[in-house]
Amino acid sequence: SRFVASQSERYRNKVLPPVNIRLAGEITTLPPAPPEGHRSPFSVILWSLGLRYYAFEHTPFWGSLGAVRLFVVYHEGEEGKPLQHSLGLHKGLVGVVHAFALKKQNAQNNVVITHELFHALGASDKYDAANQPVYPEGFAEPGDGPHYPQQVAEIMAGRIAIRPELARIPAGLEECVVGYKTAWEINW
Repeated sequence: SRFVASQSERYRNKVLPPVNIRLAGEITTLPPAPPEGHRSPFSVILWSLGLRYYAFEHTPFWGSLGAVRLFVVYHEGEEGKPLQHSLGLHKGLVGVVHAFALKKQNAQNNVVITHELFHALGASDKYDAANQPVYPEGFAEPGDGPHYPQQVAEIMAGRIAIRPELARIPAGLEECVVGYKTAWEINW
């Protein structure tokens, strides 16, 4: 909530009302997994409806109207092995975040959670197929000077551009900003 407040102030010259984050209890059933392999439009629609129904089943109806509902699935994880892709759906205000259960990963988990929150609010990804930030919208500081190295990440790029072929994952939200295109997409 502090990150959203500080970033919104950059665009609105005022702080938005605080983001109200409520943690719910543990859910013992996993959200539906997205279709694997060849994704036909029909399979994606069925999965999307299944995720919305899952959200409906596991959140109070009246208390969640107009609220983004993110389900965080924690994994033990293996060193060097990536987790399943997290996702956020703008239509439905719902998302699934796959996160590491290690306490030392909390700061990076918060980057992923915030990234998916912004997807649910309408923001698009700002990285290419190789997970490299796309210039200029995926750069936190596109400016007129040298593009590399960047010092912070644009939240929807999810990585700090070091060189054209190299980017690193930010350590936490303190190394992230909301770029101009993302701010426009979420109506700031």
